[in-house]
Amino acid sequence: MAGSMAEARAAETHQDGRGARNGSIDAPTHRRILDFINAATRPEDLMVEKVAIVGEGGGHGGHGGDGEGGDGQPQPRALLEAAAAQRVIELRDREFPLGLRHLREATDAGVLDTPALELLARHFGRTSFGEWRVFPQPVPRRGPGGYDGVIHAALLRTGKVLFITADETTLLWDPQDTSAATFEDPVNQPHLMPGGYSQLCGHHVFLSDGRLLSVGGGGYGHNALARWGYTFDPETRSWSRTAGPMSDSRWYPTAVSLGGEPGRVLVVCGHGHGQMDIYDESTDDFTPLSSGDTKMFPYLYPGLHLLPNRAVFYSRTGWGGAGPGGGPYPGGSDDQSSYFTLTGPASGVWADTAPFSPAEPDRTKGMSVLLLSKSAPYAQVMVVGGSDISTNHTYELADVTSLSPATDWGPPLAFPDGAHRSLASTVLLPDGSVFVCGGIQQTNSPCARFDPQTGAWSSMAALPSVRDYHSVALLLPSGEVMMAGWNSTAVEIFSPPYLFRGARPVISSAPDVIHRGQDFVVETPPPEGKSVAKVVLVRPMAVTHQTDTEQKVVELDWAHNHDHAHPKKLRLRAPNGGASALAQRGYYMMFLVNDEGVPSVAKWVYLR
Repeated sequence: MAGSMAEARAAETHQDGRGARNGSIDAPTHRRILDFINAATRPEDLMVEKVAIVGEGGGHGGHGGDGEGGDGQPQPRALLEAAAAQRVIELRDREFPLGLRHLREATDAGVLDTPALELLARHFGRTSFGEWRVFPQPVPRRGPGGYDGVIHAALLRTGKVLFITADETTLLWDPQDTSAATFEDPVNQPHLMPGGYSQLCGHHVFLSDGRLLSVGGGGYGHNALARWGYTFDPETRSWSRTAGPMSDSRWYPTAVSLGGEPGRVLVVCGHGHGQMDIYDESTDDFTPLSSGDTKMFPYLYPGLHLLPNRAVFYSRTGWGGAGPGGGPYPGGSDDQSSYFTLTGPASGVWADTAPFSPAEPDRTKGMSVLLLSKSAPYAQVMVVGGSDISTNHTYELADVTSLSPATDWGPPLAFPDGAHRSLASTVLLPDGSVFVCGGIQQTNSPCARFDPQTGAWSSMAALPSVRDYHSVALLLPSGEVMMAGWNSTAVEIFSPPYLFRGARPVISSAPDVIHRGQDFVVETPPPEGKSVAKVVLVRPMAVTHQTDTEQKVVELDWAHNHDHAHPKKLRLRAPNGGASALAQRGYYMMFLVNDEGVPSVAKWVYLR
């Protein structure tokens, strides 16, 4: 059943402009067309799409082009013809000096005919911008807390999403069930267990068997009880407390999976600068670091990422203090990027990368995400936004393929949409791009998509509601993005543009378990005009306060590509080295992606 809603919506329309009339264009597309027309200062502005350069060596913004220019970069697509553009500008300036209010004003006056209207509807429609919708059921209040909505979200291998809600309880949500039964209580609640407490404001990662480990928390302030970990089992829908506690209580900590055998998790911060523990899955207990606990973090939720070489990279993002806004934080956060390497079972060492310059942006309350590629650079970390209004309209990239004291961040580059983002959410999509949403204190705030291969940004459909502090966004098996939080009971679903670009690849058969380095076969019906271009494993997200150390998209190698003797079969190789070495044991969503960037519905697989 997974993905059926997304497939049904994609089947509604694949060419947004076909049959466009005054009243048949959806409201978001209508607004985008009016904004485009009313922002123009001359007819030439309506003749081609607006394209933004995004920095040295980068590509263009906008939505691609029909070809490439002499510099190898995409060319803007043609829109209105010169005569039509001239008529629209003259009508607007003569009759509507404050701007057109409805496209009917242009069509009734005869300055926009049906072909022109259809062209604009296609360009500004869902195939380019995607679409937001509100899930039909609000998040119910179950617990003792005085707030509504969601603060933590983790995608379980059952396809359901575990919420830790603002009312300090936990709740299961089924994205494919639109009835009131979509929300379900677990068998038990951590705060009702002996010595238990709310998991609110802790952090979490997935263990190798698909259970979720939640550490710290305690509610809306530091709680001396919050020294334990709790695990949630998706099959039994129940919580259990770990065998032993952490070295201290934690509030707003960060946990990052270290992979390896047995599975281990590094837990840092949450009440002070460091105090690092390692959780061992085989013993269900925590061990404080015997040496190496020397890093001075910005107190709360430092941004950490496990790299293919097993080092843990600190992205210089962190929270400084709890709450929205604030900052800048001069001297109040550690802006020095570093990486941690284990030297023993419970020991390690931090090493600094290139020295931080005071001229670099303060990324406190910015967000970071790990980008993997089969070609150089093989591993990058991207940081976006922050709390400093003078620099939070920018992002940076660091090549972390190999780490040394010379590893440095690239120059800060401005978002083409000019938006200032604090506590934005970043979601990796199956096509390898980064979806950025929220973190802007206004309704209908701009969202964007970043393509790491080209450096190009594309505008996406505006986010209808305000999603700032205490917001979460994560990728669903359908290929859609869920967003919730910010003291709101509404869950919003974003359908990326790829869901409106024709038929999706289908996984008709695939193994439930794959082994590292193993060749295996996935069966898919012969493509309808578009062939499968890549197959990816996507780690399910476990996000809170916009912070997630789990995100990664790993592209698989082809063993023999398509089997020409059996065209339904794809012969693939499970991860076993390079950037794919980062795929630790556990559950993943496997997506087929065609050469238009359209993904299949995910198939859950277990990587041994």
